[in-house]
Amino acid sequence: MFLSGKSALITGSSQGIGLGVAQAFASSGARVVVTSEKPLAKCPEVLRLLSDYEHTRYVQADLLSEGEPERLVDEAWAAFGGIDVLVNNLGTYKEPPLTQLTRDHFDFIFRLNVWIPVAITREVVRRAQVARRGGRILFSTSLNATRSEPLHTLYDASKGAVNALTRQLAVELAPLGFTTAAVAPGLVETPLTDFGLKSSPAEREAVIGQIPVRRIATVEDVAWWYVFLASDRANYSTGSVFTVDGGLDAQQMAVRPVTEAEKK
Repeated sequence: MFLSGKSALITGSSQGIGLGVAQAFASSGARVVVTSEKPLAKCPEVLRLLSDYEHTRYVQADLLSEGEPERLVDEAWAAFGGIDVLVNNLGTYKEPPLTQLTRDHFDFIFRLNVWIPVAITREVVRRAQVARRGGRILFSTSLNATRSEPLHTLYDASKGAVNALTRQLAVELAPLGFTTAAVAPGLVETPLTDFGLKSSPAEREAVIGQIPVRRIATVEDVAWWYVFLASDRANYSTGSVFTVDGGLDAQQMAVRPVTEAEKK
């Protein structure tokens, strides 16, 4: 029960990594507020979570709308009398190729992936200062913040910004009793990141062949990192980004063959 007695708010938590983190937090003893823009009736996995753990709540919030970050934090704070752990997980990667990008694409991805974490964090810190308490702020970033791929111009840039935000807030908020950390997954099997791989075995194997541990991550592979980083066991670490990628970042060229001459 690493998180017993702690209250957490997790954004983007109706599916994928966010939902997995919410499940891991709840099973570790935390009181958890789950949120997305969807009505609760359209979130069957969240309904199951609420049924399994009485110390969970759901707040529907469209965080791209004015005033919604403030309202969400208000309701989450009131639900359990404070927020000890904030997980800024909400984000998206979908965008067209560079030559088709517009200012609207930029504004959408950077508002969702960068501004919303800033706004939510600001609201949590404001309330914590009044209550004279600190906390832990976690971010979902990506290996794409440091290792890029095609068709991810804005996504990669936005995740680079999240890495910088993790470092900057560690410095700015340390005097206020806050620490930060970020989790940077590689490819994780979620509804958002299938890319048609489930229906294309050959392409799936080509992707798996580039991962040193030879499998795509599950949500559970990633979610328990958030539990540890939210716990008191990790309270001396701040400003760090933790890569969870099956070895992708450690590998220079995924498909380079090792020749017989090299083996001699």
